Amino acid sequence: MDKKNKALLVLVLSLFFLTSCVSHLKQSKSFYSRGGELEREYKMGMAYFAYKRAHEKACLQVKSKPSAQAYMMKGLSEIELEMWDEAEKSFLKAFDYGFEKGEEWAQNISLFSLAKSMEEFGLEQSAAEIYDYLLSKSKLKPISMLSVEKYSEFVIQNAFKAEKKEQTKMLEGLLKKVNKLTEKDLSCGFYHYVKSQVLSHMEHYRRSFEQAVMARELGLPTLEVFRDNDNQIVFCFRMLKNKLTGKEWKEFESIYTEWIKKWGWEGLESPDWKRS
Repeated sequence: MDKKNKALLVLVLSLFFLTSCVSHLKQSKSFYSRGGELEREYKMGMAYFAYKRAHEKACLQVKSKPSAQAYMMKGLSEIELEMWDEAEKSFLKAFDYGFEKGEEWAQNISLFSLAKSMEEFGLEQSAAEIYDYLLSKSKLKPISMLSVEKYSEFVIQNAFKAEKKEQTKMLEGLLKKVNKLTEKDLSCGFYHYVKSQVLSHMEHYRRSFEQAVMARELGLPTLEVFRDNDNQIVFCFRMLKNKLTGKEWKEFESIYTEWIKKWGWEGLESPDWKRS
């Protein structure tokens, strides 16, 4: 092979490998984005497969051409796959390659993983303190969402073991924390779902209903949460039916009826997914 053909072959091979590397990163981003779309459609099995493919492509990218973006995509897909230790390492590598938030995100994941372990081994109070810290401080949304879920469960469970006065204080404190989350990110349906649950335990059923409506309209992370939110809407309807009278009830019933028509429910207490 003469020098000209050798040079051409080297150029072709270089372009091939460069295109392949770029393709891995693009494909990882594409699969990750598709995973999010499938989650919003509550197709969790397909979403898991998309995140797994995103992770595979990111792994190929970091092997062939490591970069901050490649490690970031690897870490984000590992969060969705609940690969906490791997995600922490990925974000630390992303930081090494210039991603400024990488170290902070890695610390958030490390703390969340620690809280989960402490909770599993019976140290619920210490775990709750970490979840409390993360729900307000973490800028990594999946960690904030998981932390507020865990922390609210802890507070609500303990509130109903306490005297009425202390119970009210605990729930009011939790509501303030969730309010800060909705103020920071009004578009997150899951935060409104948690807020609806807290308001319901405080017996503020009209406000709970409104937050559940917002949660449904904005979208929820899983089918289980989506259906639980619908059940909360029905629960608020039942409680307000017993509580409201006259004009107040007629006004609420009219509002409620319009919403369930929009959602295609078969009856006042029959969400569309309950169809046989």
